[in-house]
Amino acid sequence: MKMFRRLLFKEFFPFLILGVLFFALLLVMGDLFTNLWRYLNREVPFSEAMVVSLLYAPKALVFALPIGAMFAAAFALGNLGARNELIAVFGAGTPLIRFVAPMLIVALALSATGYLIEDRLAIPLMKQRTALSNELLGIQDSKNRSRAVAITRKGQVVYYADYYNDENMTLSGLTVVRLNDDNGFAKRIDAERARWDGSGTWLMEQCRVYQEQNGEIIQERYERYRDDYVDEEPATFRLDTRTLDEMNGEEARQWIDTQKRAGLPFKAFLAEYYQRYTMALTPFLVVLFAGSIGGRFRRNVLLMSLLSSLGISSAWYIVRMIATLLAELGMVTPLTGAVVPYLSFFALGVWLFRQART
Repeated sequence: MKMFRRLLFKEFFPFLILGVLFFALLLVMGDLFTNLWRYLNREVPFSEAMVVSLLYAPKALVFALPIGAMFAAAFALGNLGARNELIAVFGAGTPLIRFVAPMLIVALALSATGYLIEDRLAIPLMKQRTALSNELLGIQDSKNRSRAVAITRKGQVVYYADYYNDENMTLSGLTVVRLNDDNGFAKRIDAERARWDGSGTWLMEQCRVYQEQNGEIIQERYERYRDDYVDEEPATFRLDTRTLDEMNGEEARQWIDTQKRAGLPFKAFLAEYYQRYTMALTPFLVVLFAGSIGGRFRRNVLLMSLLSSLGISSAWYIVRMIATLLAELGMVTPLTGAVVPYLSFFALGVWLFRQART
């Protein structure tokens, strides 16, 4: 068995390394040439443009892992089949699943490595890349926001502000409506201006406060006013132009929680967040496809193995995209949209192994 493993790894690892590096280089070069005209219009030095593209390299490496792993597995088994060396493997009584198991273990390790690279390295560098690219292209990234709205404390506190200034952490034209435990009217606060001073609540100025007392609505005026319930952090009102691609796992969870508290749409982001984990397992899945097809063909072995693996992997990406879209539309839950397609194609890979000829 050790001889068979050495035979497999001798074919698999060179294709894996070359495939991952080749596809990563293609993605980096594609990113550079996609934005090249913008850099030329701004007369950006080529060296600085290259720095922006190199910051994209870890992300490109993550994207290249499943593609390179699939091609390496298909080429390795295709070459062994074309040279009739699989006949010797199967003639020795070695089942296909046992023969390719080391390759699947490597693919599982690649999946874990890819997730760690993305979460710890690629995402922070993507933030730097976005900031540097915006600076070179003269794009301003303002966090100020008009018509800022938030719903907090399980719907019992509603904020509406004409304008949020992120530099000063102020809200202009603020209206806050509080509901009681029975979802009835408790208080309304109209403030010309509110300022976050780090005390944990908003300091509201030039206020009119309406609240119910003995069945009547009483109006009071205050120069300055605080309310313990008006404590939503400024980040909720900030215009955040980032995408989940620029947030690691912890940041993404916190941002989605902020969207929930603010009463803003979050299911599309939650679906994308769950997809991050299933996408990390894609190298294992595509190697499972390629391994299950190994030894199935008798003619044009290399070509047919490669095309079959590519076809099933493409179907996986298409189904995943459709499931994500259904989750974003609310037709299925975000967790279902992420997990069910992966489990379905994993079951398909297992079934192909059971049907494989050995």
